[in-house]
Amino acid sequence: MCLKASALLAPVFVLSLAHAAHSDDLFIQDLALPEVLTATHLHQPPAAVPGSISSIDHELIVASGARNITDLLRFIPGMLVVPDSGNLTTVNYHGSSPGQARRLQVLIDGRSVYRAGFAQVDWSDLPVAIEDIQRIEVFRGPNTVSYGANALLGVINIITFSAKDTHGSKLKTNLGENGIRDWYARQAWHSESSDMRLSISGLADDGFDKRRDGTDFRDGRRLSRFNLRADHQLDEHNSLDWQLAFKEGSNQVNNNYHSVFADNITPKAHEQDSNSDIQAKDYAASLRWTHTVNSQHSFSIQANAQQWERLRQWRACDAQISFGPALTEATLPKKGEIIPHSCGLINEDSREARFDLELQDTYSFSNSLRLISGLSYRYDQARSQTFLNGRQRKDITRAFSQFEWYATEHWLLQGGGMFEHDSSNGDSFSPRLAVNYMLTPAHGLRAVYSEAVRSPDMFENHADWHYRVRDLRPALSSGSSADFFISAQGSGALKQEKIKAYELGYNGYFAAQRLSIDVKLFEERISRMISHTPNLSAFNLNNNNHIKFYGSELESNWQASDQDRLRISYAYIKDRASNSLDQNVTPTHSGSLAWLRDWNHGWNSSLMYFAAKQLDGHDLQLATVRLAKHFNWADKRFTVAGNLQRTLNNQPIGHTNNKDNSQDLAYFSLQLEF
Repeated sequence: MCLKASALLAPVFVLSLAHAAHSDDLFIQDLALPEVLTATHLHQPPAAVPGSISSIDHELIVASGARNITDLLRFIPGMLVVPDSGNLTTVNYHGSSPGQARRLQVLIDGRSVYRAGFAQVDWSDLPVAIEDIQRIEVFRGPNTVSYGANALLGVINIITFSAKDTHGSKLKTNLGENGIRDWYARQAWHSESSDMRLSISGLADDGFDKRRDGTDFRDGRRLSRFNLRADHQLDEHNSLDWQLAFKEGSNQVNNNYHSVFADNITPKAHEQDSNSDIQAKDYAASLRWTHTVNSQHSFSIQANAQQWERLRQWRACDAQISFGPALTEATLPKKGEIIPHSCGLINEDSREARFDLELQDTYSFSNSLRLISGLSYRYDQARSQTFLNGRQRKDITRAFSQFEWYATEHWLLQGGGMFEHDSSNGDSFSPRLAVNYMLTPAHGLRAVYSEAVRSPDMFENHADWHYRVRDLRPALSSGSSADFFISAQGSGALKQEKIKAYELGYNGYFAAQRLSIDVKLFEERISRMISHTPNLSAFNLNNNNHIKFYGSELESNWQASDQDRLRISYAYIKDRASNSLDQNVTPTHSGSLAWLRDWNHGWNSSLMYFAAKQLDGHDLQLATVRLAKHFNWADKRFTVAGNLQRTLNNQPIGHTNNKDNSQDLAYFSLQLEF
């Protein structure tokens, strides 16, 4: 059956399941239903969630052989993963703003890593090792009601192993093509009331092989990470958990500066740098205290502090008239006319900081009614002389509440809202209402309406973008420093984007067949949309655009036997946009297929396939293969694995400059646990 036909049959499939629910032999209940947390902050079985949620568990993470979190997100239906280079990948749900992560909230253990200053999530620089991840939960839909502005289209929650669930020591390394040199080391300690996990890791590679024109692509990366997590059970009613994380490294970037007067100047190679690399450092700390009053009532306080540092400085050349007063037609040189030039240091340093404090209360009035509510305060600051001419800050206060009410055995009503005051963007209120018809505890139909907002980032709204070029050689008559003649200013008048979303769906778990299925039909309308990407020569951002997404998504996981597991995802997405920049930004058809096999005697394998139709004019077909062997000696476990990633249709992946097949990779993994 073709992909398009599958999309059209999805509603029929949902209705068929609802009709079949009256047959008692179809649903054999499993008392140990899995639970998810990200949707509402409440532990819920997937069938009772007010929306669509995907979970990438640890088994799938290991079997994928993935070195990057972004590779795992290809399993999520409707998720667009686009590598711009070897060290820069963007991830977006339903494809809006493919160049930036504007409309997704990304969390590590509940701590937001979305950079509000510049609307970015630095996927290559996240201070977490993939080996520490227990699972990744992805809420596919608006969720400002739970996580505030920026959860416009979805939430990605990266959940790491708790210290008490980590045991012994682990050493691991990846070695392979394109300069792959990764390493990981972990140690866990346990006592009667406390548990601690320490992991240090590093990642290195040379990025893509070649550009499309055959020249070298300078996009390698080198990074090191430190993570410390501790869990303390203070007494019967109180627990304390804390984490420290640090990451430092460098990302290669070619000097792509192109002079406005390129036809009129002839700089020499030694006058300008060939690279403009980014030096990156991330610091993070979090503390969470949980008090359990009784089995019906608990509350917690979580505090997070973070800092991001991105340092980038390089030497480039331009015509000396570029550093003088505003140019006029009379002063413009004729094409081909050689004019004097100077070379100087360009600085694009930026620093961001955040402090976040949240109080959350969970109360069960009865077996059928639960309420979660809370208050939070967040302070964000961004500093950059080039992009902001100094410092910008904002304060955000929030109040939120959600309820879960089983009106009857089968009818589940959920609703709630978040009020948010943003010192830069004013007040907003985001509601959600969902009705789930629970055929059984493991099978539910759902209808959801939700609204959400996204606040413009500090750079979009308050940019003061200009370049003060220093150490000019030769110096100008005015000195060795001067301002470049082009600059840009943010209006400060941008409003929050707003979405209204409608969803019909089904989630079910067939215990006897060990099969889970989720189907979603959706329509999403974003208004007051900021479409343009900030540009120095044309900084004209506004709220004049809108877009509509509609379609269907399917996700299924089947433990076909004790040895075989199959996982499939598919998305059919159409869009109607008022601005040409937002049109055709997501493939109409996309999906993934994974087969995990345990061959016994310590051998296991995985075969995974990812496809997208017409992504930036190309069809993505990517396959990965992994074969692993486990050896046990006394209390030690040694694993050897071979990993291969290959493009199947000789086309670049997404919006990239890489040459065909330059992302083909082969590498080996060695792991020792004791």
